[in-house]
Amino acid sequence: MTFDLYAWKSPRELDADRAEALLDSWHEMGGDPSLSPFKPSTDVGWFYRELMKDVPGLEASSDAVPNASRAPIWLSATLEPPARVVGMRLSAATPRDALDSIFGLAEKYDLVLFEVRSRRVHFPLEEMAAHASATFWPAGAIQAAVAGGIGGVIAVVAWVLGIPLVSGLLVLIGGFMFAMAAYTFIHEGRKAVKSRRPGGESPPRGKRRPEAPENVVRARL
Repeated sequence: MTFDLYAWKSPRELDADRAEALLDSWHEMGGDPSLSPFKPSTDVGWFYRELMKDVPGLEASSDAVPNASRAPIWLSATLEPPARVVGMRLSAATPRDALDSIFGLAEKYDLVLFEVRSRRVHFPLEEMAAHASATFWPAGAIQAAVAGGIGGVIAVVAWVLGIPLVSGLLVLIGGFMFAMAAYTFIHEGRKAVKSRRPGGESPPRGKRRPEAPENVVRARL
């Protein structure tokens, strides 16, 4: 049985032709998820588990071990067994929230998504990072500056007040916010400079500038 969208962890260095060839050869041999040409990963297992909780009506197939627990994922005390692949059936009636969940979880676990009909390979985490960098100036820069400024103020005020334990904790929190804002500015500034140079940074894998997150994956529907 073939599906419209597939998710896996590895291999990653492939284009649409190779991804399609891997899927075709696998389906010719029966399409058993446990025998798919993808490497087992606990990330795929967690992806499938969360997906089934977030989108229970989604038609999906995987070699992941079903988990009937109703406890929140963050309360899980067990390790999720590794899995190779998750196949999902989509249609024009698939809710937007379901597509958001698929893309968001694939980004969370840094998986590869392959759209069969449009023959497109997605790397959601990379695409989201590239989109964030592309839209950092000026809106993201303003947000980073505000967060860093607030963190700096918290750290200074806490230091001046000198309240035992509380001040030390607030100094750490404020200092962390300030340091992360500074790191973000340095990181994005370097990327912006490189992108302006001849032969600078190229778009992420996919050989194109990423679409806005709300259009990725669901664009064909």
